[in-house]
Amino acid sequence: MHQSPARWAFAQLIRRPDPQVPLAEAALVLAWEDQGGPDPRAALVELDALAGAAQPAVAAATSLAARAVALSHCLFYEQGFYGDPDCYRHPDPANSYLDRVLQRRTGLPIMLALVYLEVGWRLGLPLHGLALPGHFIVRLVDPAGDRFFDPFNGGRQWSLADCERQIASFYGEVSPELAELIMAPPGRGAILARILRNLKQAHLARNDPRQALAAVERLLLLDTSDPGELRDRGLLRLRVGRTLAALEDLERYARQNPAANDLVEIKGLVRELMGRVAPRN
Repeated sequence: MHQSPARWAFAQLIRRPDPQVPLAEAALVLAWEDQGGPDPRAALVELDALAGAAQPAVAAATSLAARAVALSHCLFYEQGFYGDPDCYRHPDPANSYLDRVLQRRTGLPIMLALVYLEVGWRLGLPLHGLALPGHFIVRLVDPAGDRFFDPFNGGRQWSLADCERQIASFYGEVSPELAELIMAPPGRGAILARILRNLKQAHLARNDPRQALAAVERLLLLDTSDPGELRDRGLLRLRVGRTLAALEDLERYARQNPAANDLVEIKGLVRELMGRVAPRN
C-alpha cells in the first residue's frame, strides 16, 4: 500500500532513540497526515517565538521554581493559552493537532503540556511530562524539591499529594510502588502514543473509522506488540471494507492471546469472516 509522505516522515522520526525523538515535530507530522494540506512543521517557529517572548522573564527569575512560574505566566496570561472543558464534552481531533493548538491557544491537557515542555526545553528548564491517569501535567526537576504544573488549568501548581489523589481517583488506594510506576517520566514515544489514543477516541466518537484506523496504524508503528491495538486494527479494517486484512489481524490476535477476555467473540468473528472469504477462493 502507498505510504503518504506524512506517514513516512513519522516512521523516520520515531526510529531515533527515544530521547532523541523530536516531540513537537512528530506531533506536527501526525496532524499533517490527518488534515492533509501542506507540511505544518513550519509551526515549529511559533514555539521558538514563544520561547523568545518568555526568555526575559524566565532569565530574570532567581530560582528554578520561579523560572517555571514565569514561563506559566507568559504562556497562560500573556500568550493566552487555556484549557477548555468543552474539549471533553465535544471530542474534536483539532484539540490533539499541535498546529491547531498553537493557532487556537487551546487543546487537550497533553497538548498544552507539550507546548509548555517544548518552550521550557528551549529555555533550558529541566522538565518532564507526567502522565497521570485522566490528566497530563508537567514536572519540574528541582534540587530544592520537584514542582508540578498543570498547563490545562493556567499552570496551577500541584503538590505531590495532589498527584497521588489523582492516581487514587482511578485506582483506589495508592501503594508506593504504584505511585512510583505512574509518576515515572514517560518517554517521547509514550507521549505520542497517548496523543494517538486521544485521536483514535475522537475519531470513533465522530464515527470516522478511517481516521481512527490511521491512528491505530501509527500506534502499532510505535509498539508492534500491542495486542489491543492489533485487535482494534482488525476491527477497524473490517469497518472500512478491508476484509482480508481484518481477518489476518484477528486471526493473529486470537493466536497470540489465548487468555484474552474477548477470545470467544473474536474467534466467532474470525469464523464468520472466513465464511465470507471462502466462496471467493
